[in-house]
Amino acid sequence: MSARKNGKILIVDDNSSISRSYQKYLESEGYTVFVASDGVEGINMVEKESPDIILLDINMPGKNGIEMLEELRQNMGRSMPLTIMLTAYGDLEAAVKATNLGAYDFLTKPIPLEKLRLAVKRGFEKISFSEQVAYILEDKISPFKNTIVGRDSSMIEIYKTIGALQGNKATVLISGESGTGKEMVARAIHDTTSPDGPFIAINCAALPENLIESELTGYVKGAFTGADTDREGKLDAAKNGTLLLDEISVTPLEFQAKLLRVLQEKEYFPVGGSKKRTFEGRIIASTNVNLKSLVDQGKFREDLFYRLNVINIEVPPLREHISDLDLLIVHFMKKVNTNMKTNVESITKEAVDFLKTHSWPGNIRELENVVTKAAINVKDRILTRDSFNFLDPEYSNGSLSDCQANETENMGDLFSSLVPLKEIEKKYIEFVLSSTKWHKGKSAEILGVTRPTLDKRIEEFKLIKNV
Repeated sequence: MSARKNGKILIVDDNSSISRSYQKYLESEGYTVFVASDGVEGINMVEKESPDIILLDINMPGKNGIEMLEELRQNMGRSMPLTIMLTAYGDLEAAVKATNLGAYDFLTKPIPLEKLRLAVKRGFEKISFSEQVAYILEDKISPFKNTIVGRDSSMIEIYKTIGALQGNKATVLISGESGTGKEMVARAIHDTTSPDGPFIAINCAALPENLIESELTGYVKGAFTGADTDREGKLDAAKNGTLLLDEISVTPLEFQAKLLRVLQEKEYFPVGGSKKRTFEGRIIASTNVNLKSLVDQGKFREDLFYRLNVINIEVPPLREHISDLDLLIVHFMKKVNTNMKTNVESITKEAVDFLKTHSWPGNIRELENVVTKAAINVKDRILTRDSFNFLDPEYSNGSLSDCQANETENMGDLFSSLVPLKEIEKKYIEFVLSSTKWHKGKSAEILGVTRPTLDKRIEEFKLIKNV
């Protein structure tokens, strides 16, 4: 890379002969160079000339290089000029401090001119690349907060609804596709309205039908074979906090009748017990299917539906608030840095633009997994377009397999005429099952649905494994 046109360099050094020789050489390389003799003059020159790079001597009378760097960091933050420290001493303590303050590089005097040229060249390459960066993570001053993120109008409406729940215990029904962040919305409701109480979640789809009642209400000793002692249920554990019933649509009708009583009377009996207990908290239910359609099919109690649907929050799929993608990417970059001890600093505009072209069938959960995978494998602390090659079959596999090509051709035939959405869903589920050789666990993960939901779709679409 040649010298950057009109690139500005400030040399801050109390040795005027060294400063002038560096100035003359760098000017011959095409740069505009200014000189200051100490930290005070250096600060003034930064304000006056706005240099791109500072060559900053550590040891100077008056305000030294470390003190000047501290002042720049305090006043300018990450927008301060790229700084290369100059020192005639092997001062480890100063080097560590300067690094923590954001110094880019160190050069030990006397500095060969070729080495100086290369250091400045690399500095301008760094600046040029940074200008392509879309988002830079802020300093790690505040801890990561795991909460819902978004500024789209649909998300603003969710925030308003959550705010309106302050001071009451109204039941809430959260609906939306798998992976849209329904549990995060439930947690946000809890944190806003009942922060001092516990938050308890039950995944109804993960529980056998014969155990879901005892999981909710608890049981007394001797209630059934294996009940050797009394056990507290989730209603007891939630107390005056929040109980989330995730995937409420899969619960059996018999259980739904008992849940209805809890909602109506705020009371229940543990399995096998005769002593009534009360529930003073809030119940939130979530679903990735249309409960009203299940009511119409006789698969969900109508009275329970209306009891759950006092307040309804519809969480949009990511494709419908793709304008929030940038915020979500930064949010998950911070999260992976916190949880995985990675050190991602930024992501390029090209990478963000590429991610915006993805359809995100797994919604926000898929985005989090994608950012996490890229961050774990990142080099140079910057996520680039290449960091997400695994999303592109042409990059990850070289070319489509014959099987994939045939399936893609078949899907193209499907779109050659207008067909119902259910038909497209059926074809895609069939395609995923075929690709995984009918491994339901892998297929459910790819589709972004639970195993019970996949089983329901297989039954609904009458899909049969080809032997």
